[in-house]
Amino acid sequence: MIDAVQPADLRTRLVEVTAERDALRDQLDGELPRATRWLQRKVWRQAAALDALNRRVVSQRFVLRTLGELGRSLTAVEYRTARDRIADADLRRRIDEPDA
Repeated sequence: MIDAVQPADLRTRLVEVTAERDALRDQLDGELPRATRWLQRKVWRQAAALDALNRRVVSQRFVLRTLGELGRSLTAVEYRTARDRIADADLRRRIDEPDA
């Protein structure tokens, strides 16, 4: 199944690719400090995104452990409702196909 690509996603990707191109040009032109600053900002953004995702996973694990300690799991309706609220298509796909 192919997800529809949103115009905002395309713009974000275009800005990212353009900035990466500019950083590569800076490297070729000998502007290493400028290229290095761009790369450092990219690493910081990725680290922040990874941290946010990790916090979500930790929270979800906590909820599942709590439910397990209470002696019950999610009902089918609760599970489907929670799964359907996930906006990230890749994450939804990973939940539906855990070995993928």
